[in-house]
Amino acid sequence: MRQTIVAAVVLIAGLVPGIAAAQDTPAGMIRAVPGQPTRVFIMAAFGDDCITLPSPLIEITAAPKKGELQFRPGQSTVVQVSNSGKCTGARVTGTGIYYAARPDAAGEDSFTVTARSAAGQVSTRTFKMFVTEGL
Repeated sequence: MRQTIVAAVVLIAGLVPGIAAAQDTPAGMIRAVPGQPTRVFIMAAFGDDCITLPSPLIEITAAPKKGELQFRPGQSTVVQVSNSGKCTGARVTGTGIYYAARPDAAGEDSFTVTARSAAGQVSTRTFKMFVTEGL
């Protein structure tokens, strides 16, 4: 069985559709508030049958300078991209990647993580964060 690693972008905590709060966040960046963990992504592995496989091993390959990362297993998400296309829209479980800016942080930050599935497939993602005052 072929294995896929997928990561799904999730709604940023605190941002509500139709509210202009996100407009002050530069394009391509995820907004974070100091002291409040923000879930920025979910890494999950699934097979051709769209069934969740063991979560990939995730490592930090470039740490953020203004915050800390946490990995929380057991996060549910909907597949946004599937190699075959047939799993798009399926619900799977993976590991949530959370960014928490330090209380004195502001401005741009970034980090890179690499996920490796049990079958050896590798996926690397870089995330750009924008730390700003409360929502």
